[in-house]
Amino acid sequence: MSLDFLLHYGGRRLRQYVVQPPLDAPPDENEKTTKATLDFELAPDAWEAKPVASDTVDPAAMPRRFIDGCHYGETVAWLQDALGHPIPVRLAEIGGVCMGIDGRTLRREFAHVERVVSLIVDPFPWHDVEIFAAALREIDLRLLPANLPELDAGQRGLTHDFERMREQPRVRCQHEMAVLEELALYQDPTTFSLVDGRLGRMQQSDLSSYDVIGVIKQHRENYLHPRGWQVLYGLEPSQRTPAFQLPSKHLPVVSWYLKLDGAHGAMPNWGVVRVEISCAHFERERCNFDYLNKVSNALLHLRCRQGSYARAPVSMEPIVRAEESLKSLFTPPTTLAQRFYRLTGL
Repeated sequence: MSLDFLLHYGGRRLRQYVVQPPLDAPPDENEKTTKATLDFELAPDAWEAKPVASDTVDPAAMPRRFIDGCHYGETVAWLQDALGHPIPVRLAEIGGVCMGIDGRTLRREFAHVERVVSLIVDPFPWHDVEIFAAALREIDLRLLPANLPELDAGQRGLTHDFERMREQPRVRCQHEMAVLEELALYQDPTTFSLVDGRLGRMQQSDLSSYDVIGVIKQHRENYLHPRGWQVLYGLEPSQRTPAFQLPSKHLPVVSWYLKLDGAHGAMPNWGVVRVEISCAHFERERCNFDYLNKVSNALLHLRCRQGSYARAPVSMEPIVRAEESLKSLFTPPTTLAQRFYRLTGL
């Protein structure tokens, strides 16, 4: 058994459709909010907006490298195990890229792209899975075994809920994409860098020794007190909230919200990014809160100003360029899927 693994276990193509909500979703992971230390820079009742704009940028606060990752994929097929559990199969391309400033030019310094297939393999004989993985390697695809979904009481197991099962391969591909982002970052760990997203998702090495910024566009957790939300919604472009600490066994960080776009409350919950640096990074800057102002000002100068780009209000121009550069290395999804169907006989 090799590439006929999918056919042997009843594989069939999946017609694309609007994703349905899970039938029995566990409690939202985003509800497990990290307890923030909100009196880190100012007492909670003293919170107020802090202006950060300056016409000049401190070179020491300007990142020189910009790290991004991309994940383009879809569920292209599904199998069933002996008990009838659906086993979705995800085909994707993932990659990590670094763009570096060279004078006034932004150049791609590093990029790595992989084609992957991800599914839950637990129900199948391991010998068959190993042969299938080896056959995939022969056609430049890597098998990513996905975790079982979380069920009640923190246990993991199979479920007949297709959408819950489909989410697991997507999460595994996202995790592997973060590994490639780390690979891009580690090509030059001594240069001040900016990462698109949370720093804590990079767990292959200790980032506390790196000078790196994380810029988060999507806000999935509530860290703030009521006064903090008042300040956040009242921010004008070029203003930030006071900083707070987010504890973590892996990488405790200093964080704050920065308004990039949307004057006069035109975008109350858009146009704002959350910024992170490690606590160790902050300590190397002698715990100087003015350093946070300088970093924020640098981000204002880097923000994307392309009106045609939908996420411009919360994006950094070098990250947009990095994403475009990495996308140019990807295969069109339809082409990749058709090749996969032909080689596996689906």
